Amino acid sequence: MKVAIVGFGFNAEKAHVPVYRDRSDIHLTAVVDPVTSRRAAALRQYADIRVYEQFSDLLEEYSSEIDIIDICLPNAFHVESIKQALAADKHVLCEKPLVLNKAEYYELVNIANERKRILYPCHNYKFAPSIVHAAYLINSGEIGIPLFASFNIFGVGFQPGVRGKDKELSGGGIMIDHGLDAISVAQTLFGGFPQRISAHTRSFNETNSQLEDVAVFCLDWESKLINISVSSLGSIPKAYYRIQGTEGEISIENNDVFLSVKDKPVQHIFVPTYFDDPGHTNWFNGLIENFLDCANNPNTEPFSLMEAGLVLEIAEKASHSSNNGGSWMGIEFTTKSLQMVG
Repeated sequence: MKVAIVGFGFNAEKAHVPVYRDRSDIHLTAVVDPVTSRRAAALRQYADIRVYEQFSDLLEEYSSEIDIIDICLPNAFHVESIKQALAADKHVLCEKPLVLNKAEYYELVNIANERKRILYPCHNYKFAPSIVHAAYLINSGEIGIPLFASFNIFGVGFQPGVRGKDKELSGGGIMIDHGLDAISVAQTLFGGFPQRISAHTRSFNETNSQLEDVAVFCLDWESKLINISVSSLGSIPKAYYRIQGTEGEISIENNDVFLSVKDKPVQHIFVPTYFDDPGHTNWFNGLIENFLDCANNPNTEPFSLMEAGLVLEIAEKASHSSNNGGSWMGIEFTTKSLQMVG
């Protein structure tokens, strides 16, 4: 299948392109970027591709040669680009977050269903090797019934008094960044859906108080409690995950997975994951495998598309909860929410 990338920034160059280069079943044939230097960067890597300044020019001149549009634009530009791609009958990969509110989400789900095209958000944490292995251990019953999980994710980038991300472009702070990833990890490990949330969010950047730098929230997830802390205050990126069950626990730190079962020695499993690599290049291949499976079976609903709706619901309720002193807020989103679309 042939793919065109729209927006040749960090994610496109460092995560997507290396995987396309190594695969024989998907071929990069075009790049769209309004910045001349970025188009030049794409041509340095792929001398035989087409480059365009405007997405509309690609669709007008080269649409028949493209099967997939890979959108790597700033968050605020996702919606219109997705609409253009679906209207041209293309399957769509889109960097996270897919969209910034539930109205946009349901509109795009409707369009994708009507056009019978795959709309696939790039929730790459579902394919992080240590998370995949932990999910296997849980599903195998190694720790019994999961009861409690604690995730601590520390990002970088906080600078006191310096304007950070533009909310008009990003749509939000840490909740739609590392918060999204943490929710995706919880869904991958446990399945199902949370029923309610209690949250506290804070902004420590005086010049950009609209964007939260820290979020601490607890999800009542069926029979489990999941406590998640996400922060942009770190000096280096770090992620820690701990899952406790009736018979033992699993802890994850970067490439190290520890399985502790009652009355047995602790098992240390090395699983190359590299959470501290911002490109997460070695995760994207699994994501592409899943995307291509969906594209080759158009009646398949990408699981990450459902997850994108769940994330929007949780982020919205987290804000309401924080504004109300951390009060518990119900979460209504389930797979039925998608079944009612259209």
